[in-house]
Amino acid sequence: MRIMDYQRFQQRFQRRLDNHFHVALLFDYLPEVIFYSKNTRSQFVKVNEAFLKNVGVKHEEQVVGKTDLDFFPRDLAEQYIAEDRRVMRGLVPIPNQVWLVPDGEGRLKWYLSSKTPLFGDGGKVIGIAGAMRDYERAGAVLEPYREMEAVVAHVLTHYADPLAVPQLARLVHLSLSQFDRKFKRLFQMSPQQFILRVRVNAACQDLTRTDLSITQIAQRAGFYDQSYFTKQFRKLMGHTPTGYRRKYHRGGEGIAVRDEG
Repeated sequence: MRIMDYQRFQQRFQRRLDNHFHVALLFDYLPEVIFYSKNTRSQFVKVNEAFLKNVGVKHEEQVVGKTDLDFFPRDLAEQYIAEDRRVMRGLVPIPNQVWLVPDGEGRLKWYLSSKTPLFGDGGKVIGIAGAMRDYERAGAVLEPYREMEAVVAHVLTHYADPLAVPQLARLVHLSLSQFDRKFKRLFQMSPQQFILRVRVNAACQDLTRTDLSITQIAQRAGFYDQSYFTKQFRKLMGHTPTGYRRKYHRGGEGIAVRDEG
């Protein structure tokens, strides 16, 4: 079937649906997948049972109309919302991002997250939909990621140690060029960017949840040059480490979500 033909075929069927949420209900039969949809204000519109369990509530009515700010630490919630905005502004999905997400008891876990814009009202963006998998399960379930499972596990476990991309390529028995190409295709970023993001995420947790010095935090996250740490942290997070700590440490006063450019 030609591209235009199959698109028209899909559209004709979708127009006949009385309730698109019926499709979303299928995610309740995939307990390892956390599913949600949001409107343009990043308010939750639809979530599945796995989402409710993850945030520690029993009924969907406790979630609908609320945002990530109602369920997650503010520093993380603002990052999630900023990514929503990038998806809606860019009009294309952002697949396979690695995020730290707390569960209902506050324990932080790594998740593989994908978001896609939702269109309606004559083609306008009306929100986003997202799905997340616990990375430990995703590695075993998602075939395309199996080859990189050892690499991601190694980085998540050893981010504080010196890490070299050739070393990671050897873990999966690929040449440097093959490894770089496959990694970028799966995670939409280079291995170096992935390592940096994991280290900055780890530093964020220490900045908001400990009283360690900036130097200690930089070293614990795998940065051995504090000026480089500050530069890269500011580039990714929009604040210096000190500014980030001042804004988010121990539930300080809220300010508007920073809209990333």
